[in-house]
Amino acid sequence: MPHQGTALPNGQGTAKRDQAEDEPIAFTVAKFARLLGKHPNTVYEWVKNGKVPHERIGDTIYIPKWALGCLPAPAEPSESAPAGPGGEAA
Repeated sequence: MPHQGTALPNGQGTAKRDQAEDEPIAFTVAKFARLLGKHPNTVYEWVKNGKVPHERIGDTIYIPKWALGCLPAPAEPSESAPAGPGGEAA
């Protein structure tokens, strides 16, 4: 008796990752800085202050790819208008 399963068409039901096989899962400080348009010293400061998750392997610091989503938000520019009642700018 032939097998009567719930076969899916070719290509369906297989997990596809959004990462290429040769794409790194972590970046060096230099690469991380380049991706963000920052100086490597800025990234070293973030590492030193614990603002960026990292692992040190030998003499190299690696920052996981997912850390790009953990960066602190840039500071908001201050408004020149004084705040009115309720904290809203007048």
